[in-house]
Amino acid sequence: METQDIYEIWNKEESGVLSVTPLILKACEAGKIGQVISFPGGCIYKSMFTYLCGIPDRSFLAEHQELLYESRLVCISGEWAEYIRKLPVKFILRREIMEPFCSESFKVMKELPEGYSLSAFTDEIFDMHPFDHGRSYSDYQEFIRTGAGAAVLFNGKVVSAASSFLSLDDHVELDVFTDPEHRHKGLADHCVYEMLRQCRAKGLTVHWDAQNRMSSKMAVSHGFVPVTDYAVYWLEKK
Repeated sequence: METQDIYEIWNKEESGVLSVTPLILKACEAGKIGQVISFPGGCIYKSMFTYLCGIPDRSFLAEHQELLYESRLVCISGEWAEYIRKLPVKFILRREIMEPFCSESFKVMKELPEGYSLSAFTDEIFDMHPFDHGRSYSDYQEFIRTGAGAAVLFNGKVVSAASSFLSLDDHVELDVFTDPEHRHKGLADHCVYEMLRQCRAKGLTVHWDAQNRMSSKMAVSHGFVPVTDYAVYWLEKK
């Protein structure tokens, strides 16, 4: 797992327990994504993150250590953080959750550089699944009905995109990515701006979980407000 450039390392003394319920965890609890492993006193929700809830059952975990490896672990309780910190931790990443946003961006946008064009997600763009965007939706019809997305193209290729990673009721989780060869041109800003415009028109509330300072700074520039940061653990495989 590569941590350079795109991730930020947790450097606080605190354990980084997540104090709010992110949209991805809510979707897990609702049975929309992932799987749940329950045991007396707690449960583990596994999706793109593994959320550790309640109190760890040491006898159960002794027999199922595989649940904690090769996964991004998020502790929802202090008991879990204490348990995880006694295991062989390879590194701890920092993420920051923004307050859910239900308005258009107030950022003043510059024009795109020459040769680049902005587009809402069409069925053709959706079918490309650029940077894996849209894969949690069954098809384009579901995506366009419950989500939103925008892309910047260069020579017919999607080089930047912002879209809903998942939808739950009238809430969506934002995912944004730019091809490394096309970064530092403001492309992602244009994608986010257009996606927020679409979400506002559809009455969707947008959630943003920033994985580094750059992502957090971008979110704030569009009107989001930081709520809390938290730690993501990665264990050394035995």
